[in-house]
Amino acid sequence: MSDKPTPKKLKTAEDGNNVDDTTQEADMDSAIIELEMCHNELDKLNEKENEEVIAMDQKYKKLRQECYDKRSKIIEKIPDFWFTVFTGHPDLCNILTEEEEDCLHYLRKLEVDMADNNSGYCIKFYFRENPYFKNDFLVKEISYKQDKMASESTKIDWTKPQKKTPAKAPGKKRTREEPKSFFGWFSNNDDPANDKIAEIIKDDVWANTLQYYLPDPDMEGEDDSNESSEGEEGDETNGDKTAQASGDGTSSN
Repeated sequence: MSDKPTPKKLKTAEDGNNVDDTTQEADMDSAIIELEMCHNELDKLNEKENEEVIAMDQKYKKLRQECYDKRSKIIEKIPDFWFTVFTGHPDLCNILTEEEEDCLHYLRKLEVDMADNNSGYCIKFYFRENPYFKNDFLVKEISYKQDKMASESTKIDWTKPQKKTPAKAPGKKRTREEPKSFFGWFSNNDDPANDKIAEIIKDDVWANTLQYYLPDPDMEGEDDSNESSEGEEGDETNGDKTAQASGDGTSSN
């Protein structure tokens, strides 16, 4: 008897293989459709999350602004508040000239306005009438334009002519330099991406205003300690002088 499969058996086997292949393809197509539906659901969840995050951010931004407005009204009742804050900040005090310190006595209000979607921020200085310039307020705005940071500031209408910084030699690459004065920083818009002073005012001074108005308790402790040690040294010196005087008197007898 021959072991060779009959044509009928071969046809049956081929039909079975075709059925298996068709079923597998159908299962794969079904799985891909389910996978696409799952990813569509994830996309919708991400969109919903972004919408809720934006709504939540706007909600708390509004609440914070109400608190900042309330704080500003309270601050205006305190004489020389912003003068004390700026001259008490370890970084800002180093760029203030004597005239600028005096000018800050007229600074009555500071505002930092954060733009939506992290597109930039705006620093506003409000002044009372003063002998230095005619502006009621000065604004420095830092924003993102065409994927680059840009900076603009109000032109200061000085009552007296100001000394101008010598221009750089043609062709010489401009490098970021530490500001030599507060208003020098304000008027310089060359390199907003590395504007440390603006960042300090936005992130530190505006957020931690009271910290730089109130005296540092650690510094007060150091002052008290120094005064105490100086007093002790003085007592020891006086004691030595008294002992010496007593010794001189004894030897003379």
